[in-house]
Amino acid sequence: MATPKSFDQFVSSDLAMLLVPLEQERKKVASMARISYILGGIGVILFLVSSSSGQMAFAVSGFILFGVAVIIFFVFRSNKEDYVSSFKEKIVRSIIKFIDPELEYKPGLCINENDYTNSGLFLQRADKYWGDDYVMGKRDKTSFCFSELHTQHREGSGKNEHWETIFQGLFFIADFNKNFSGRTYVWSEKDPQLNFFTRMFSGLEKVKLESPDFERTYIVYGTDQVEARYILTPSCMERMVKLDEMLGGRGISFSFVNTNIHVAIPGHELFEPSVFSPNDNRDLGNYYYTVQMVFEVIDELKLNDRLWTKE
Repeated sequence: MATPKSFDQFVSSDLAMLLVPLEQERKKVASMARISYILGGIGVILFLVSSSSGQMAFAVSGFILFGVAVIIFFVFRSNKEDYVSSFKEKIVRSIIKFIDPELEYKPGLCINENDYTNSGLFLQRADKYWGDDYVMGKRDKTSFCFSELHTQHREGSGKNEHWETIFQGLFFIADFNKNFSGRTYVWSEKDPQLNFFTRMFSGLEKVKLESPDFERTYIVYGTDQVEARYILTPSCMERMVKLDEMLGGRGISFSFVNTNIHVAIPGHELFEPSVFSPNDNRDLGNYYYTVQMVFEVIDELKLNDRLWTKE
């Protein structure tokens, strides 16, 4: 089993050698960005000087420098993409395989949009949908997959058009350990979308549960009160509250649909390496703990306990 101690040893022995050439590549990419910013800044200053002094030479020089900065910036963007892709293939893939050789990692893919929509966790339509770092595997009896997702909704029109983030973070789907036919949704009390949630719009009813701690953290809607209580047993609710605490009270949401559990954990980019600072042990540890966090969800919710329910 991959433990934090064994992971530290893995970083020192295996990853250290892979990181050396990648660090050189990172420095080159970072330098390119800095040169672009500096030239662009000088170009803007020369434009400002020319507008106050009326000297055309400053304007021409500023235009040339700004143009060069733009070209270098686009080269930087391309090189950055190459660096990130290389880092994921060599470092992130190695970390994931170290945790569990059976896990599949596809850095360019994400959770299918239909699965996201069918989860029912988000009430607004996603007008923009993208993500990456798709991981799929099995932990004991439980099949699962997760990826980073970022979805946005278009607000307004014309000059007033802007984009509002619906969700950004880790989206996780797993086979639940009980059979059920209805739909049950568990939203964090912190979820801003609940401000415009209406029962008539959703066709759901609020589920009353006998757990003050749980109801301080979550609010539950479902198609069947009895089935919701069948899913959300007292021990399950206790573990969900504990899970929220373990993950720092991020505002996790759950849905139970089509015998699957969907979990949305707000956060930021999962496996994206920094270009402007070295990837140290702490950064590498964050990649390790991201996968471990998914295992904690499975273990904490006891999805592998399938007595009298599913095999």
